[in-house]
Amino acid sequence: MTLQRLRICVVGAGIAGLACALAAARQGLAVQLVDEAAVPRNLPASIDVVPGMLRDLAALGVADDCVRVGFAYHGIDVLDRQGRRLFELPTARLAGPRWPAALGIAHGELHALLERAARRCGAELLRGDRVETIEANGGRARVALAGGLRLEADIVLLATGARSPLRATLFPAARPVEPLGQVWHYALVQRPQRLDRPLIAMGGPGHRAMLLPVQHGTAGIAVTEPASAPGSEPPVAQLRRALQVFAPAVSVLAAQLRDDTPVATRPVLSGVLDGPWHRGPVLAVGDGAHALPPHFGQAAAQSVEDARVLADLLAAPPDRDTLFRAFEQRRSARARQVHEIASTAARWDLQPDGAADLGQLMQRLMHTVAQPA
Repeated sequence: MTLQRLRICVVGAGIAGLACALAAARQGLAVQLVDEAAVPRNLPASIDVVPGMLRDLAALGVADDCVRVGFAYHGIDVLDRQGRRLFELPTARLAGPRWPAALGIAHGELHALLERAARRCGAELLRGDRVETIEANGGRARVALAGGLRLEADIVLLATGARSPLRATLFPAARPVEPLGQVWHYALVQRPQRLDRPLIAMGGPGHRAMLLPVQHGTAGIAVTEPASAPGSEPPVAQLRRALQVFAPAVSVLAAQLRDDTPVATRPVLSGVLDGPWHRGPVLAVGDGAHALPPHFGQAAAQSVEDARVLADLLAAPPDRDTLFRAFEQRRSARARQVHEIASTAARWDLQPDGAADLGQLMQRLMHTVAQPA
């Protein structure tokens, strides 16, 4: 099947879906983006736009927007359990001299700017409707929505996440993603006056915190702890309790948390789609293809890297099967390497190891992502 005026349907308006919709729309293709949420997602969380991710956002034309609404930084401080500075994790300037090495940004801000950019390039966004089935219809795909609408597309990009029923239906032989026994708590707090770059703080066994400036007056706090049996404790109380095991530079933030402070709690999932990432006219992207622990900012970074590679391939699209094979050739091995590094960091959180070297692990990651995929 030769692709001329390609029609693309993107299912899921998270980071992966929005970035891929933008990538396709920038090439002048007809793009429809479907999301079951009636309003945009706006988690009380921050996103660490690490060097490789900023490089890919620059390629998608939105790095300047990110810099305007985010908080640029160079380097990451690592603190021990007593709050003493252990060392600095360097951040390479992979996006080039025009942009900083990295930046922090609020979750809602990144989603909003990606959506605006995709719409400016012509993408159509359909909100508040759920995709029920995706079926091959000759050489194309027929996407059936719960509200009765039927969409036709040459390619469907499945960006619905690792635990999506659609992923399970379309890739029935794939192993389900595995929980790693960790949860992360996310919130936005007032930025401490002297916080001009991220800090990673060690807590008790299984506990780690990251404080990330996202604006002049705002920072994101992300705390991981071992998963426990579900209880009745509200998320904000869980976060307050989790903060108590850290040095004062971090634990003091618990005083900012009111009973009505929004807090998001997410389990850590792990797994890369085994076998082909495509089936018929459907290609899995984002967490549905590679569910990564959020360590080193790689869950979001690898989703945006999907979009960067897709943009390159769509610049002069071959037939669909060739495009899918080329996408996997550029993404699969890289995603597996990054998954192994991020999963190692997650295991060190759960089972502290005296021989663990976070700096060395970061160097391995930077070597892996130093060049674009």
